[in-house]
Amino acid sequence: MARRFRVLAVVAGFVLAATAGLPADAHPFGAPQTATIAGSTSAPEVTWRFGATDDIAYLAVQVGALPPDRMTLDGVVLYESGDETALARSEAYADYVLDHIRIEGCDGSVEPGEDLIADGTTVTFDCPSPTSTRRIEIDMLTDLHPAYQTLASGPNGQKAAYAGDARSHGWSLDESRAAATGLSALVQLGGTLGVLALAGVAAWWLVRRRRSAGTSASAS
Repeated sequence: MARRFRVLAVVAGFVLAATAGLPADAHPFGAPQTATIAGSTSAPEVTWRFGATDDIAYLAVQVGALPPDRMTLDGVVLYESGDETALARSEAYADYVLDHIRIEGCDGSVEPGEDLIADGTTVTFDCPSPTSTRRIEIDMLTDLHPAYQTLASGPNGQKAAYAGDARSHGWSLDESRAAATGLSALVQLGGTLGVLALAGVAAWWLVRRRRSAGTSASAS
């Protein structure tokens, strides 16, 4: 019996060591976070959304957007209406997002929606080097608990799960969108200039014809 208690004590010690430092109020096993990948390879866009409102409140306390006394003695932070607005307006949150949603070699700018629950947070990247795919890294909230995951979707039915060590995935984006837009504008401009040129030729021909007719009449 004593041996059994010693074994249980050792197991309990391993469990406590493994879970030490993990926030009690994190909800990594609830609804997953989601992300939508869009844009072109030169300007990818990632719109990320929380899975649970309590995680909004907890992260807001962690980055200083909400006062620390919102956390109870047992480490719980319950969501209250308006927490998403306080977090969205925090510069610390914008910095946090740019630290956890990344593309190597690209500069990102963040635009949190006023309603983080409905609108999410959009990160737009400026990528100078051309490539057929972009590897996008997402590890949002994994510093709160390593079991958090983000389910992402992209153009043409692409999907990926950011979970565990899988924090980077390649995405095929539209390389030709900007080029096609420029070509379309050029074609439209060319068409407009062509119409104007034809109109000018027609006007010149009419004037020349009238002058010829007037000269003939004078000679008569």
